[in-house]
Amino acid sequence: MDVRPLDIAQHEAAHVVVGVALGLRLRAAVVGARAGRIDGVPVDGWAWFHGGARRREAIAVMTAAGVAWDRAVGAPAWRASLDLRGVRELTSGRHGVATAIACAAAVLSARAAAHARVTRALLARDLTGDDLAAIARGEALED
Repeated sequence: MDVRPLDIAQHEAAHVVVGVALGLRLRAAVVGARAGRIDGVPVDGWAWFHGGARRREAIAVMTAAGVAWDRAVGAPAWRASLDLRGVRELTSGRHGVATAIACAAAVLSARAAAHARVTRALLARDLTGDDLAAIARGEALED
């Protein structure tokens, strides 16, 4: 059975909501056993978007969404360490990191209802870009 912890679904939903708000197109969001490894590090979830190389700033803020969410809910710092490393690689210096995290937090604050919808969907199953479009239209996801 694939366990889908609420905290991981919320974290990944933060990436999805911020990424979509910034115009990135979601390929997939995965929570639970299928997540696997990123750079050799075991992960409980991930969100993957199209065209990241051309949208460096948007990718930085989308990546920072995991850090912003985890800080807002008081999650242990290690939970978002991979995200924080990614933000550091995509921005210039500590001010760039702080700016990306603040931007992500602002986007999440303005889109709490969307975050809740995406979290619920991720608790049920992995998401594709088509699934996200259906959620945005207010449709129920098909099984």
